[in-house]
Amino acid sequence: MSSLYIVIPAYNESENIEKTIDQWYPVVERHNDEGNSRLVIINDGSKDNTYELLQKCAATRPLLVPPVSYTHLTLPTIA
Repeated sequence: MSSLYIVIPAYNESENIEKTIDQWYPVVERHNDEGNSRLVIINDGSKDNTYELLQKCAATRPLLVPPVSYTHLTLPTIA
């Protein structure tokens, strides 16, 4: 029983995201004996084209979860 989920946050990572996927995807493949391993990248409201690059990469990599996108949140400061 070997499964692995790698979850990576991404914010304005268009220059790095494809390299990051290329580095981590083989790790997920090696731990996918039962078909349960996945690479998950959470796009945290990027202003660049990170989301579009994630979509492109997910189209050819079945273990890469289609991109999830959230709005970048900031927590209020307490004085």
